[in-house]
Amino acid sequence: MSVMGDVLGYDVDGEMEGDMDGDIPGVVGRGRRHRRGGHSMHLAQRPSWRENQLAPGLQGPAEGLVPLPMTPLQNSGIFSATVPSITYQGQLQRPYRAERFLCPPAARNGTSSALPRLLGQFFVGVALQQTEIFGIDLEIIGAPTLFGGRMTMQQAEPGVLIRIPVVLSVGLAGSDTIFASMFFLGRVVH
Repeated sequence: MSVMGDVLGYDVDGEMEGDMDGDIPGVVGRGRRHRRGGHSMHLAQRPSWRENQLAPGLQGPAEGLVPLPMTPLQNSGIFSATVPSITYQGQLQRPYRAERFLCPPAARNGTSSALPRLLGQFFVGVALQQTEIFGIDLEIIGAPTLFGGRMTMQQAEPGVLIRIPVVLSVGLAGSDTIFASMFFLGRVVH
């Protein structure tokens, strides 16, 4: 046995000490003792979220579920009597496919703000992501409590804009306002 073999755990003919014949690979436990009285080898199971690790600190390509915030382009996302429409936009930095739209209940201020609904259309680039050119009630399809509200939108490359032009179903009166925020959850390549 050489010093190198003792340090690295290999015997002279290249077999690892603590031969695991008959044991299940990747399971923590006691390995069989090497025929020459070597130490037993213990293998730790890798967590599932690290399956694509190529080497310590080096990850292979993977897919994840991440949010894409939709930034309001007008009036900081506050609808009013003078701002009845706002376009929300997200610009991609990685390949992305939006799957779940979320629009928490809008913050309404004033008596007339209880009436209007937020109506919007989904665009990935220039492609409409619905079967009809009509405004969809965003607070219904984007409700956090909606069960089965997942969509499969067109995948897009970095630089493509995802946009939602939003209009109010009814105009606001006086100083009444509605604040709305929205985002997508979707798949991204890491």
